[in-house]
Amino acid sequence: MQNQSFEAIVQAYSAELKQLAWRYVMDPFLAEDIVQEALLKCFIHYDQLEDPRCIRAWLYTITRNQCKDYLRTKYHQKVVPTSEFFLPTEDTTESEVMIHQTQEEFESKIRNLPKKYQEILTLFYLQELKIIEIQRCLNLNISTVKSRLFRGKRLLQAAMTL
Repeated sequence: MQNQSFEAIVQAYSAELKQLAWRYVMDPFLAEDIVQEALLKCFIHYDQLEDPRCIRAWLYTITRNQCKDYLRTKYHQKVVPTSEFFLPTEDTTESEVMIHQTQEEFESKIRNLPKKYQEILTLFYLQELKIIEIQRCLNLNISTVKSRLFRGKRLLQAAMTL
């Protein structure tokens, strides 16, 4: 692939790919990183593309898969949404109060969700149970636990941004 044609692809598709990635990860900076990775894969594997007229669909597929890969990572599943960018490394009274306040706010947001999402998110985030343990505890189908956890995370994320 020549640099000019790749630059044309970047110019033509990067904005809509960022929108697609943002819909998955809800973070503009992360969406930009994902799009950059997708474009890099496009550049590296362009010779494997059978029909150059399908470049848009191919880029969408790469970007969507990058987003799904990120959402499957342990890092994403364990990160608790917070508005704090910096927490002191040493244990001071002030840092303990901030952590406690953030934890209370997080628990409060969970309590404001519908009951079926409350119990799943409480077990997952606060009790730190794995999905299979939640399934056994609540005697639910594993797919039900996964879908409630996914929907509950989305509701919680929306509540945290308010």
